[in-house]
Amino acid sequence: MSDKIKIVGSARKFDQAELERRQAGYHNVYKSTDQCTTVVHGDIAFGFLTKVIEMTTQGYVLTHKYPIVCSPTVYYCSMTKPESEQAVDLQVINDRVKREYVKELEEELAEYKQMLTAQLLQAAQLKEAEKVEKAKAKLLADIQKEVDATFSDLVIPD
Repeated sequence: MSDKIKIVGSARKFDQAELERRQAGYHNVYKSTDQCTTVVHGDIAFGFLTKVIEMTTQGYVLTHKYPIVCSPTVYYCSMTKPESEQAVDLQVINDRVKREYVKELEEELAEYKQMLTAQLLQAAQLKEAEKVEKAKAKLLADIQKEVDATFSDLVIPD
């Protein structure tokens, strides 16, 4: 066997700082995209403004990130969700990111276990092959001694 299996390194361990770094990245995406907003629609101006006022009383805030559209029969704007709703969304994100991170670590650990099993199996097979080769060489040497003892050298008269 010319391709000897050799494991380099080991599987990563759970790192709280790594998890928090990943979660912070997703929090940043959440805060800087429309994920933290909701769109308010209305067919007529009065209905649209009523919905905006109602949403404002619930803690939503009109955002400047996205345009307010006021065309005939098409009225809509984006409003930032209240902190309590954002906290729920961020907790869902945290849970999802943690599940993905743990799954990634578990898959990596399983891969390392599989590689170690293959490495140990290969090492055992190499040892066994070496033992068989030594036994075969010893047997061949014993047989050669027996053959030499049975037959003497050929004597040729001069």
